[in-house]
Amino acid sequence: MEKFIITTHEDLSGLIQEAVQKGIQNSLSQYQENTKLPELLNISQAAEYLNLAKQTLYGFTSNREIPFIKKGKKLYFRKSDLDKWLSEGRKSTKAEINAAITETLISTGDEKNISLKIKKLRRP
Repeated sequence: MEKFIITTHEDLSGLIQEAVQKGIQNSLSQYQENTKLPELLNISQAAEYLNLAKQTLYGFTSNREIPFIKKGKKLYFRKSDLDKWLSEGRKSTKAEINAAITETLISTGDEKNISLKIKKLRRP
């Protein structure tokens, strides 16, 4: 014996959306559980996390360009230190640079010449 459920288009659409959202949330949760990195990473984990070759990472440590911990002959990296190191390499957008210039000019009290100075600074 077959069972039929009678529903409206809106109800069916809502049920489908809810089911898809639950599926996505479950998949995302499982992915995050499987990809969790410890706070302290070894050289291989850090290289994978940064998407760098291990040799490049060794070069950064020997030049002291990246924060690291050395215990004996082993190198370790704090994930939080790597995140901070990455964000320090971030380049400002033109809008951020212009806002900083404007803020500096205003704070120096030279408000009437701001637009003229900004135009001069923007010229190539």
